[in-house]
Amino acid sequence: MELDEVGTLALQKAIQDEVFGPAVEECGGRVVKTTGDGALIEFGSAVNAVRWAAQFQRAITKRAREISDDRWITYRVGINVGDILVDGDDIFGEGVNVAARLEGLAEPGGILVSEAVFRNVKGKLALGFADQGTLSVKNISEPVHAYSVLLDPGDAGKIVARKERLRVGRRKSLIAAVLCLAAVIGVFAAKDLFLDTAPGTAGLLILPFESEDGGDQVLADAATEMLFLSFERQRHMPISTYSTTLAYEGVDVPLDEVSQNLGLRYVLDGSAETAKGQIEVQARLRDTEELGDSTIWQRSLTGDRDQFLDMVVTLKLGAAGAMKLKLNPVERTIFETAPTGSPEAFLAFAKAERLLDSKDFTDIGEALSQYERAIELDPAFVEAKLGYAEANFKVWEGSFNTIRFTLDALKIATDTIDEVLENDPKHPVAIGLQVQMLIQHLERDRALSIARSSVFSNPNEPVLRYVHGLSLTAIGDYDKAIEAFEEFERLSPRLNSGEKGDLSWSYLRAGDSDRALTLLSGIPEDEIKEQHLRIMADAQYEQGNVEAARGNIERFLVNNVWLNLNWMKPWFDIYKDPTVYQTYAEVMLGSGLPEWPFDFPKGREGDRIEHEQLVQLHSDEFEEKHTIGPFGAPYSEVRMPDGTISMNFAWMNGISLTGTWRIAGDQICRRLPSVHQGRELCHYLYLDRARSTDETLFVSSVLNFGVINSEFVHVND
Repeated sequence: MELDEVGTLALQKAIQDEVFGPAVEECGGRVVKTTGDGALIEFGSAVNAVRWAAQFQRAITKRAREISDDRWITYRVGINVGDILVDGDDIFGEGVNVAARLEGLAEPGGILVSEAVFRNVKGKLALGFADQGTLSVKNISEPVHAYSVLLDPGDAGKIVARKERLRVGRRKSLIAAVLCLAAVIGVFAAKDLFLDTAPGTAGLLILPFESEDGGDQVLADAATEMLFLSFERQRHMPISTYSTTLAYEGVDVPLDEVSQNLGLRYVLDGSAETAKGQIEVQARLRDTEELGDSTIWQRSLTGDRDQFLDMVVTLKLGAAGAMKLKLNPVERTIFETAPTGSPEAFLAFAKAERLLDSKDFTDIGEALSQYERAIELDPAFVEAKLGYAEANFKVWEGSFNTIRFTLDALKIATDTIDEVLENDPKHPVAIGLQVQMLIQHLERDRALSIARSSVFSNPNEPVLRYVHGLSLTAIGDYDKAIEAFEEFERLSPRLNSGEKGDLSWSYLRAGDSDRALTLLSGIPEDEIKEQHLRIMADAQYEQGNVEAARGNIERFLVNNVWLNLNWMKPWFDIYKDPTVYQTYAEVMLGSGLPEWPFDFPKGREGDRIEHEQLVQLHSDEFEEKHTIGPFGAPYSEVRMPDGTISMNFAWMNGISLTGTWRIAGDQICRRLPSVHQGRELCHYLYLDRARSTDETLFVSSVLNFGVINSEFVHVND
């Protein structure tokens, strides 16, 4: 301005007319107001906001090459997604304030975005990001986690770990070297400002979104899933069960039925359609306590197909604002994020998440298929990759070879976690899975070190608190473990039934049966799975309610007839303190869980084969023959003198379970890398005296997963 006031103003106007305005219009933004050397702009999606900012900054850089250095105009951009209050054509609120503060902290020529924006756009644009850590900003009580946008095409897809920021003095001199014209992007989130008051006894029924064209049904279903997966995680308002929502598909629900029969106040519904190549999505919120048509909020948005889920984000935030929901930071992130741009991929992902959350191992196979479909549809879908990694981890951890060969599952899980961490070294879910993997590999100290440092750098991330508690339990620091689990609860969104079961198990291992039982009692009866019954029995027995514990184990064994204490024993190797298993064994046996499959050895102690006869049977004096394995399926086994073994089950599709074997006292011990993380498993053999002769001995091997009957035929003297 000092060198050429008229020329500078002319250049600024040219930029506004030729670059700024057309780019805003192209990306679907609305200029709320200009402030002399800056502007406040509102967008319907975070992706469009960042797309505009990158396009704008690249255009400014290109024009700057044609102008002498002392006449450059350099802009800073700050982008946030959050709450806004609408007053006529103007917007206010903390969401706008954070965007303005980020603009002030951005480097000249740079773009600084909040974590909520980063989560929405990563993988959706050909851009990279550099983690700037948490920044203290003026007049905002909570620090803001921010990322700078990397505009170089060679950085596309990169997520650079945090580096030391420039010192204030250095940055001031850098700013002084250029003329800075500030541009602020306030990303539209909701027309109503979120209040800090909970709505009391109000509740929400989400109805399946509708679509007149069958080809658009995937859009309607994706919108329904995204809304439900978000609203079911907030703590302050009851929500209809998922099965209730599905039961009302295509049904015109009278509002008095919602209020009287379901005890819910609000009804959220909508539709999704394609018209003239554009997607139109509408949502409506009704209040059963309002007179007339009872509609208290509605919105319609139109955009391209790849913007559809971003539009749903805007709708769910608008509906939440209309109900004045209070959200904690993690819940807010869930509401503000669209993890993929593909409705089809999101739909597959949502199905997979529900299957995995059921904690029923029979659902894991279908969950794997749905995750694979989601990743195929969107190869950059990080959340789907991590869900896939977790499902494979569960296969390996649980020795579910009937679902997938566990060593294959282990490799998939490990490779997927490594891939995510390579691109985003601080991703909390990936770190959480990495820590759990290390615990299972008995690398307790390394697991604790990673968990502790991750909590230090990201103290408000609940998943890191949880795995920190797991690590502390593994080394035997129970008081601190309980504190970590309590912090996990405090920071978390509403826990689903599967998560409550997992956390209850963890509290029990750390010695807090009171908290475990409280969590379990909060699970609705229709959401109680078989695994919950076993954990309930554990907590009830610890509390002295033996009758209730035995009742739950009895219910559990109806569909798990073979399950026994010795199948579960290897899980406890992760605990450094042996009394953890000893306590659990006492509880489970007292509750009625058999020690071995079908309680087979009970009353047959006199038939147990002792050491000398075991050695004789497994020498070249006898040949062992198998035909049928556990559960009546064909089975064969090859046991070699060099200590190797190959076990072949019909259900394994030709894959052998290989490993080593040895005789230890009165037991046969096997170590199979694909079963129980390769931990050694030992068992007894029992002689069927009534059927045996001098030439043929009928023997039952009672393994921890079932009983194998075989014949030892005398072949050599």
